[in-house]
Amino acid sequence: MVRNVVLLCLFCVGVGCGVKQPTLQYIGAVVTQSTQDAFKFDVEFEISNKNDFPLQLLLYNYEVTSGGRTMYVGFASAEKTIPYSSSITNSIPVVIPREFVVDQDEFSWQLSGTLGYIPPKAMSETLVDMGIWKPMVSVRAHDVLQVPAIVE
Repeated sequence: MVRNVVLLCLFCVGVGCGVKQPTLQYIGAVVTQSTQDAFKFDVEFEISNKNDFPLQLLLYNYEVTSGGRTMYVGFASAEKTIPYSSSITNSIPVVIPREFVVDQDEFSWQLSGTLGYIPPKAMSETLVDMGIWKPMVSVRAHDVLQVPAIVE
């Protein structure tokens, strides 16, 4: 029994060793909606795949903080596949309640989290589906954003 578990662990490591994580580069933040109660902005990234095979992106799990306070916690489906040896752009939605930015013209924010992905090998997909292997990469960004005017 122990031998089987050790062999399974070694196999999982071997499957994962040939996969290079995608890399994310923060591009910018774009305000997409503004109401009396809150405003929404999209945090845009360029995501690169250095592998010789495509990578399917799964789910972002992230939080946005400002001044040590958590302003937003979210999950977002990435819904894209990065072709081999190329880059794509993708964005993460963030909604900030106006109560966090009262009497401010701009605010500094930090985003941190993870992005899950699946390498396209049958065994990789099986290990991810079984919950044994969860490949993910760190997602980080920070910037200063103008508080948008209220538009209804």
